[in-house]
Amino acid sequence: MVIEGNSVGPPTAGRDPDDRSPAPGDLRVVQALVNTLSGHTGADLIGIPADAASWLAAAGLRPAGSAVTSSEQRALVELRESIRAVLATHTHGANKPDAADRLTMALMHCRLMVSADPAGTVRLTSADQHPFARAVGAIAIAIAEASATGTWARLKSCPGNRCGWAFYDRSPGGRSQWCSMQVCGARAKMRAYRSRVRGGPDSG
Repeated sequence: MVIEGNSVGPPTAGRDPDDRSPAPGDLRVVQALVNTLSGHTGADLIGIPADAASWLAAAGLRPAGSAVTSSEQRALVELRESIRAVLATHTHGANKPDAADRLTMALMHCRLMVSADPAGTVRLTSADQHPFARAVGAIAIAIAEASATGTWARLKSCPGNRCGWAFYDRSPGGRSQWCSMQVCGARAKMRAYRSRVRGGPDSG
């Protein structure tokens, strides 16, 4: 488990606009990382090193009281945004090699290995001793395990204007696009309507 003793999940910069439940298992940590930034309010829970350290500790990814350097904070922000870019491809059902490459580069801070327990269960574990690398490794393991179970593709980011909120799509067909149809979905429909009325590019 990535989180120990954290039943409510890591902090986010807002609540889910549609009151969805968080992603299952350790994937919720990945979701929470993306949602440390609110596109609507600008609130950023990892915007400075001290805040990044607090968030990592609250997420169970780093010991409480351990410092985060400026370069590590920047790397964590890049990891967040690289994940968001991949989640956007999940939303649109499109393959974007540049988004995949960006995430791959952001995860290069960690080293993983395969370990086996006495019962013969095999799993990915961190091969790093450095606290920040281990935190990145925990995120990488959560993504890899979610991909193996089929839940990774259901974690999406909202394409709404200045949104990007990460949500877990539990719809039967996995076709949800918006964080909330009543919020970003309605705004998008209104913009499209106004564009048609003005005879804009969407009028055809």
